Amino acid sequence: MTLLALLLGSVGLADLLAHLGTSRRDRLSPRRRSPRRLWAPAAIGAAAFVAGAATTGAPWGWWPVGAAAVAGWLIATRETARSTAGYWAAGTLAAAIVAAFVWGGALPTPRGPLVDWYDALPYAALADIGFTTFALVVGGAFFLVESANVVVRLALRGERDHGPVDAAAAVVPAAPKRRWWQRGVAPATSTEQPVAELGVVELRGGRFIGPLERLFLLALVLSGQFTAIAALVAAKGIIRFPEISKDAAGGSKAEYFLVGSFASWTLVLLVVLLVALGPALP
Repeated sequence: MTLLALLLGSVGLADLLAHLGTSRRDRLSPRRRSPRRLWAPAAIGAAAFVAGAATTGAPWGWWPVGAAAVAGWLIATRETARSTAGYWAAGTLAAAIVAAFVWGGALPTPRGPLVDWYDALPYAALADIGFTTFALVVGGAFFLVESANVVVRLALRGERDHGPVDAAAAVVPAAPKRRWWQRGVAPATSTEQPVAELGVVELRGGRFIGPLERLFLLALVLSGQFTAIAALVAAKGIIRFPEISKDAAGGSKAEYFLVGSFASWTLVLLVVLLVALGPALP
């Protein structure tokens, strides 16, 4: 499970660096997302995994596998909106989590400089918390910041692609006929949204509220504050209600709100399960 914690943390670090290094214009235009801009975040994330594996006594054979997984996740999930590579990356990550539960017991107990550093920390609150639990909490927190946003966007994209299509919105206006004196002149750039982006509902603030909400939920669950969790979920619905109620005719905002919220909460629940069950495995 320590390797899984390192994988989640490295993926989260790479996604966060890629997000910070991408302008808002590039994020809104999938065609502008060049893989060349991802090499630095991918290299840093892969190096973080290798460093963590080396300092926790992980078998060296897992080092290149984890590094390749981090780089592959980052590049696959940053493909264009029509690509299915992101879904394959999410499925592969889910398979890695299942494999960690199945074969995690065969891995050696973590040991090394990083484990020794953790054991030497002079904090009484950490005395009863093992290194594996600590690593899962930190790695899961990194994953919930930006990587969870990536997973939620994949879920929203799947809901949009398989949902009903508005025929009126899908109509693309015909390009104006060009006269003979306009030959050789580049056509004017349209300011309208591309067809792939039509029908996308953007609830503003979700990119920043989502990570804060997930980290807050993780802290509340780990501390056993279930009443506060219920209050937080209710408050989120109340705050979003005025914005969603304005879309009573189409209902797309309500669907996006529900799909995004449940996908986000599912990721938090997954991290909580890993933290709860992880100490039973190395």
